[in-house]
Amino acid sequence: MTQIVSWRTTAPLLTAALLMAVPAQAKVTKEMGNIVSTDWRKMEIEIKNPRGRLKTWPVARDCTVKFTDKKNDFPNPKLSDLTAPMYIWFFYQDGTILIESIEVREVGFEPSKGGTGAEQKGVITNLDANVGHVEVDLGAGKQTFKVEPKQQLLAFKRGQRVILLIDKKNGEEIVTKITPQR
Repeated sequence: MTQIVSWRTTAPLLTAALLMAVPAQAKVTKEMGNIVSTDWRKMEIEIKNPRGRLKTWPVARDCTVKFTDKKNDFPNPKLSDLTAPMYIWFFYQDGTILIESIEVREVGFEPSKGGTGAEQKGVITNLDANVGHVEVDLGAGKQTFKVEPKQQLLAFKRGQRVILLIDKKNGEEIVTKITPQR
């Protein structure tokens, strides 16, 4: 004799089976390395791991940032604070490569001195404090830079010898500090 199966009896059993099949929460994976560059327009960070291999990682827009080194210099940590050569631990869910959390273990420079960039000596050939641009003759030709914060330019004039601290942000070279040459 054939048994007729009722949906009223099988639906609860099917629901229970589906609930039991829900996978456990994914395991969090930790990696580490030095920041080489960041591009927050693309939400990417290039990291050099301890074995010297470079890899570009995608970063979640809601990624949390925490500083364990020099945390007083970064009271409200955010993605834009991250720069080379910081040594970081970063975390993502197994099965993805999207970074969800970053912990800065070593800043690698003195934040109070203005940044990590390369110093360049030159002579100001043109500047616009309203726009935040400076043109500088670096000896091998003139180059124009965006300056952040642009108010620094108010203390300088054409023809002045300066030292520029140049950082790379979102793939663009930006002057983060200008000091007069002595």
